[in-house]
Amino acid sequence: MVQDDPALSALIGSRICHDLASPLGAIANGLELLSLSGLGKSAELTLIQDSLRGAVATLDLSRLAFGRAEPGDMLDAHDLHGTLAAYYANRPRMALDWQVTGPISRLHAQIIVLLCLGVERALPRGGQLRATGAHPRIEVSALGDTLTPDLALWERMKSGKALPAPDPRTAQFNMLHYCLAVQGLTLDHRLTDGAFTVAV
Repeated sequence: MVQDDPALSALIGSRICHDLASPLGAIANGLELLSLSGLGKSAELTLIQDSLRGAVATLDLSRLAFGRAEPGDMLDAHDLHGTLAAYYANRPRMALDWQVTGPISRLHAQIIVLLCLGVERALPRGGQLRATGAHPRIEVSALGDTLTPDLALWERMKSGKALPAPDPRTAQFNMLHYCLAVQGLTLDHRLTDGAFTVAV
């Protein structure tokens, strides 16, 4: 029986993101030509451009979160911030406070993105995500009036226990669980008044 292989899933994710990047780039070029042809700043063109920016931002983030991360590859914290900021710019109920510095390994950048995607689920009504620290110690916090983290799920990840079967809405937790195991890392979490924090 063939077993589920997160590494294979990451390769497939990378391939899908790679194949989608070119047509999205072509659409962006087409929109630029349309804007130069006299359409100007029409409401229709603006709507399409905004939707395209959101799609590109989601694709870039998905590539980091679910694509293959090569050992030895490095990423600047400023570049990672740009990817996350573009993604959350399309989510008006979420604000990003980025306080991470220095170069970050591509493998650790993947974990940070997955942490953000996981921690944000503690904010059903929106709020602020705060990322602090420097490689290799990073904390991601959810700040808001309404916090509903799945503490049982985070505790399972902390202890290294198996997670429930993957679900499209919560795949970030399964991928994070896998990445932590591969890197030999553990996480810790704490819930205080107005904040839920996960540290790696």
